[in-house]
Amino acid sequence: MITKKASKLLVTLLAVMLWQSSAAVQAADAYSQIVTFGDSVTDPGNAFVLHHTSSVPPFNLVPDAPYARGGHHFSNGPTWVEQLGEELHLKHSTGPAWKEPVRAWNYAVAASRARAVGPIYLGTQVGRFLSDSGGVAPADALYVIHIGGEDLRDALVALQTDPSGLTSFAILGDALSAMQANIVALIAAGARTFVVPNAPDLSPIPEVRLAGPAAQAAGQFLAASFNAYLEALLSGLEAALPVKIFQLDIFALTDEVVSAPAAHGLTDVQDPCITPFTLTHPYCSHPDQFLFWDGIHPTRVGHGFITDLAVSVLAGP
Repeated sequence: MITKKASKLLVTLLAVMLWQSSAAVQAADAYSQIVTFGDSVTDPGNAFVLHHTSSVPPFNLVPDAPYARGGHHFSNGPTWVEQLGEELHLKHSTGPAWKEPVRAWNYAVAASRARAVGPIYLGTQVGRFLSDSGGVAPADALYVIHIGGEDLRDALVALQTDPSGLTSFAILGDALSAMQANIVALIAAGARTFVVPNAPDLSPIPEVRLAGPAAQAAGQFLAASFNAYLEALLSGLEAALPVKIFQLDIFALTDEVVSAPAAHGLTDVQDPCITPFTLTHPYCSHPDQFLFWDGIHPTRVGHGFITDLAVSVLAGP
């Protein structure tokens, strides 16, 4: 027999599920495709397409290549953008564009910076997209720009040789300028709707946590500073141009999950699921209970928290 209390709980859960489903359907009706630019956090397999290498045990704490297990992602499953594609019934557009240009529209490649560093960076990705699309950015597409994590890691490392922070903030300034320039280029080509996540709080991320309290404090400060400038930049663009920019607060989301793991179905928000540098039991037994897959990347479930946030933000108040 279902008690009155249980009945109320079921009704509440059903209402939440129906709201989420309705929000996803409304967003899906609004967009023709999802076009993505970014780094390893949103890479759906482009790094594997380009380099044909995979990470296998024994692992490094921070991988140089996508994992053979998990579909050549830098996680144990689909990224948050791919999960968003499922929610919005736009899965076809979130596959690796470097493998299937025109059919797939995800240009994110692991290790990409916002600034012009390395063989592939934000400008390279945007340029490739505009080449594939004939110079036109469809106005009815949703453009995701999730980048800056590698720039932040560079800024954190730069503190070792320049403790003043001048080099670090120059790196972040260049990254922000590159983001602005590429968003403006996309708007000029016709893009009208963007999703731009900010940087996570770096202090609980395993790579930074294992480096000690000083690194955690510096990482948190750099990420918060980057986010403050990014928010101002995006708000300024939205005020000046005919564009809608949905900002995702990943910094706050990270802190929320870390501070209340049980409420999010997690048992470990400190350690990576993988155990680096060993061939003996390199994977944890219950990855869906971990926030982090490796030293810097979320698990499939961790990605799902970002997807849920994106669906909520896209649905509006």
